[in-house]
Amino acid sequence: MDIKELDRLAKENAPMPNGLAMHEQCYYISSRGLYQQYAAKAISLSQAKLEKKQVIEQYQKGQEQWQLFIGLFEVQNKLQQLKEEEFNSVLEFEILECINQLL
Repeated sequence: MDIKELDRLAKENAPMPNGLAMHEQCYYISSRGLYQQYAAKAISLSQAKLEKKQVIEQYQKGQEQWQLFIGLFEVQNKLQQLKEEEFNSVLEFEILECINQLL
């Protein structure tokens, strides 16, 4: 789910969607809290904007880490397949491509 959709749901105070990655859950909960605090006049608009900027930065870092994890998982699967097949030059090339994309 993208950040705009998470933000829309948080603003509506909708239930958190199932199946979100950890960085998406953190973003959703933080955003929902900021919207609630601003609506209750517990924080100013400038404070809400500042904190929202920080939340977005952490979401983006989490997204990058998630993509790296997914890439490493793909490499692991291909290495396991290579181990089982013992030799496969096409698979070896795919593994090198995956590693190159991660770097």
